[in-house]
Amino acid sequence: MTLAASALALWLAAAQVAGAVPALDRAEVTLDHAVAVLETDGDQAPRFVLRSDFVLTLRTELRMRNAPDALHVPVDPTMVSEPILEQLAAEVLVVREAERAALGEVDPADVARYRAHVLARIGGDEGLRELLAATGTAAVEFDALVRRRAVAERYLVQRHPRLIEPTVEDLRARFERDRRDDPAGTPDSFAAARPVLFERMVRESLPRALRQYLRGLGSRVRVRRLAPAVVVP
Repeated sequence: MTLAASALALWLAAAQVAGAVPALDRAEVTLDHAVAVLETDGDQAPRFVLRSDFVLTLRTELRMRNAPDALHVPVDPTMVSEPILEQLAAEVLVVREAERAALGEVDPADVARYRAHVLARIGGDEGLRELLAATGTAAVEFDALVRRRAVAERYLVQRHPRLIEPTVEDLRARFERDRRDDPAGTPDSFAAARPVLFERMVRESLPRALRQYLRGLGSRVRVRRLAPAVVVP
């Protein structure tokens, strides 16, 4: 949803509550709404997590993890929805911190690589079309998701590497596993495989690292959930 559309949606919702405009037919107009409010120390205004972003993130994660019927299956609010909402809230906060630290801009090539990583996990361009159709979102919203994650990844690598970077032992164990499972597609030496493995494992660790980051903030951030966590787009 664009900034203008978001502003219009919020104005209409507020105006209806105040009685300034007649109630609109809900079958004709669908408004985005917040599913969580993020209040942090030092911020004058809260940050909001929108349902559209939540649904897109949820279904993207399920598709990337090869969940059965990932685009339509009802999800468990505790085991699935809550961790994804926590991850998305952390993304919002990490991007905010990156912007404060002048790290909010990323190289377009890095964004393109991250986009290719996600596309490879969701079924390429056809998988993306299916994802957008199932979630009712636009390509620009998917691009925003990709960029947000690219910013979050870079910030965590630069400022909180212990949360996201694999150890040498982790890398070596992954190398040995890959060499056993896919010898033809794995470099002969650990030194040759290490840079590619490092980037891949960082990206795979991002969801977990984001949740750890959020939990590490403790009482400095308050997350208020405004809608049920179960989402069936």
